[in-house]
Amino acid sequence: MKNSFKSACGLFFFFFIRRLERVLSVRGLYRILKPIAFARAILNTAFKKPEPAAPLPDGLGMARTVRLVRRQRTSRYLNHYLEYFPDRLAESKWMNNCRINGLDHLRQARQKGRPVVLAFCHFGPFFLLRSWLRAAGIPAALLIGGKAERRPELFRLLDRFTPFPEIQTVFYMDQLRESSKFLAEGNVLLSAMDGLLGKQMDVPFGEGWTIQMATGAIRMAIRHQAELIPCSIIDEGGWRFRIELGRPVPKNFLTAGSDLIHAGKHLIDEMIPHFMAHPEQKRFKRVFRTKTTSQPVESLIA
Repeated sequence: MKNSFKSACGLFFFFFIRRLERVLSVRGLYRILKPIAFARAILNTAFKKPEPAAPLPDGLGMARTVRLVRRQRTSRYLNHYLEYFPDRLAESKWMNNCRINGLDHLRQARQKGRPVVLAFCHFGPFFLLRSWLRAAGIPAALLIGGKAERRPELFRLLDRFTPFPEIQTVFYMDQLRESSKFLAEGNVLLSAMDGLLGKQMDVPFGEGWTIQMATGAIRMAIRHQAELIPCSIIDEGGWRFRIELGRPVPKNFLTAGSDLIHAGKHLIDEMIPHFMAHPEQKRFKRVFRTKTTSQPVESLIA
């Protein structure tokens, strides 16, 4: 009974927001939803003390105050509301709110029918990457952990509203064969570099540090001779975003006998400027290690 009531409330809120989006401007919708998001942030931080910040590489560490955590959560909740209307993000009133830099290599690969792996980190509103790319005419799918049968009902509903609904939006770890076929057909697949599943490696990160990286995206690119492109999304505030597609990994780093660390280092080097410019937007889970101790260091989890 409790789950049914919660599900019904979730569906009502879903369709309520979709209705509001149709009758309001972006600014008007933001003004209405921001107090709701802020109230949620207060409730979720009211009885919790911020965890002490763990040691991080220079330029990434920052004090975790209650004010900062609430601001981060408010922003995250607001950004999650955009997932409720992926079909509307292609409208001009929304597309003007998301710049995408570095599309040339991605478009060239698609024109040639070449598969593309977009490697990203849990940084900024990464959960919106697929939606904004689809809104821009690129039917990207996402590879995530878990099992397909456990996909929440609301997400299944959202799949029906996404641009290119005939093209699968998500592949789970028990669908690796399907995701491999998807890539082989010349499509675009998003894969997290800082995920904790699958094979891992340590890649140099600044002075005295390494970053733990999943090798899945690199191995998929090698297997399918795909372009491997670093991808980041930055929240510029007020529902304005910027997606940065970096330089593709050089092809000589993506051969069967190549050292995967070279490809990993290229990906990280392309993303470091964004991490440093917006340290408050990092959401890495367990990726940093000091070279002296080789022990994992928990970073900021907003």
